[in-house]
Amino acid sequence: MITADQLKDVLERAEALHRYLDIDRKRVELEEEELRTQAPDFWDDPARAQEQMKKVKGIEKWIVGYKEVRQAADELQLAFDFYHDDMVTEEEVDDDYRKAITAIENLELMNMLRQKEDPMDCVLKINSGAGGTESQDWAQMLMRMYMRWAEAHGHKVTISNIQEAMRPE
Repeated sequence: MITADQLKDVLERAEALHRYLDIDRKRVELEEEELRTQAPDFWDDPARAQEQMKKVKGIEKWIVGYKEVRQAADELQLAFDFYHDDMVTEEEVDDDYRKAITAIENLELMNMLRQKEDPMDCVLKINSGAGGTESQDWAQMLMRMYMRWAEAHGHKVTISNIQEAMRPE
């Protein structure tokens, strides 16, 4: 069962997201950008129209993400209150807590990774170093671990260069 401090933390983090994401300004901005898409000549320039739609979807993503956080935090608050009145079980409160924390952490991560460089590719180099067969085996395990993680999270993985070690026979 969660504590009152954990509930307070969830509610504070949700409110902090509202503040530093400036959700109220984003809602106004979304309305303005959507109005631009309703102009009669909007689709005359398909490249510009596509860029505008991308902008609208980008703003909308933040608002929808925050709505999920707010809804999860509110449901947790209700479940916590109802638990004290014996209307919900401890498992339901804990489940709502997990949902709220997941939603908050996802939005916080999305906020951290919103720089223009963040969606760019990366290069990962793994060297086995000195240590013989064991360090080579460890480097291979590490490479497989990173590749599986990347593929599981929808990233494309390409091995550009690999040097197999010569194993003593």
